[in-house]
Amino acid sequence: MKTQSEPPSAKLAMPHAAIKAGYALDSAVLLGAKGEVEIAHQGEIYRLRRTRQGKLILTK
Repeated sequence: MKTQSEPPSAKLAMPHAAIKAGYALDSAVLLGAKGEVEIAHQGEIYRLRRTRQGKLILTK
C-alpha cells in the first residue's frame, strides 16, 4: 500500500513530440495549488483556471 502521493512532475503524461519540442507545460505545475494563474498578454490580463470538473477556462 502506498502512503505518499507522487509529485505532479512524476505524473506527466505528455505526448513524446510535445516534450521533445520543449513547449508543453503540465497544467498542475502551471496553475499551482491555487488552481489558477494570471497571464499578461499584449497589455491585457487573462485568468486561466481549473474548474471543479477538471477543465480549463481562460477569461479576460
